Amino acid sequence: MCRLLIVSNDVNEQQTLQQSINDSFMNIKVLPPATTEQEALAISEKLLPEILLIAIDHLDIDGFIVKRKIVQQLPNIKVIILTERDNFQSIHQALRCGVIDYLLTPVDFNELKFAIDRCVKSLNQVSLMDVLNNKPTVLAKEQINTILDYIHDHYNEEINLTTLADIMHLNRHYVSRFFKEAVGMNFIDYLTTYRIEKAKQLLMKTEESITEIAGTVGYIDATYFSKLFKKKVGQSPHQFRKQYRGEHTPADLRVIYN
Repeated sequence: MCRLLIVSNDVNEQQTLQQSINDSFMNIKVLPPATTEQEALAISEKLLPEILLIAIDHLDIDGFIVKRKIVQQLPNIKVIILTERDNFQSIHQALRCGVIDYLLTPVDFNELKFAIDRCVKSLNQVSLMDVLNNKPTVLAKEQINTILDYIHDHYNEEINLTTLADIMHLNRHYVSRFFKEAVGMNFIDYLTTYRIEKAKQLLMKTEESITEIAGTVGYIDATYFSKLFKKKVGQSPHQFRKQYRGEHTPADLRVIYN
């Protein structure tokens, strides 16, 4: 589950963005929006968003300054900028800050969806964009969010459909069918994909051994983990680490302002 913060002092814009995101993604949790620099910093410190959607024109001060302060708090946060500014200086500044996307307003919501999709994937999580054929009910979204939150918190433990059924107080077969319909893949495929993405993170950013990483993401048998990783990724864990070690260092660590 990815936490997303909208920063804009335009209430109508906040509501429209939130509705579009809720309608399009099953695994995005939209945090209470911020209308000022102080609110944005306070929410960021307390709720730790992973994606920042900031309308830099709709703030009382320079939106780039607000963005920089949030990035200083959360250096791995993924940023999407919304603005009317199509001048080179502003675009260049955004690129230097390493933002995921720079979208002109009025927003093309298809562009916004794909920008958020890139944010989720860059966080090494599974993107669930437009997985439902129909708009989810509030209850369905609450239920699947509870299940996904549990998986994300306990992915390194032994989890099965009975575990999920017990925490939801629902029938095991219902949970299996509901999960497949809501997420677009069955439970074990989702769990495996999520574990592999977490393993990729560890391979790129840590010195842990393959055996240690296998255990960290929930696999006791390192040989089985390596075979599964190669099947899913097309490379062995060792090959993946050799190719991608050190990548994904956030460009937002660069400080544009003194």
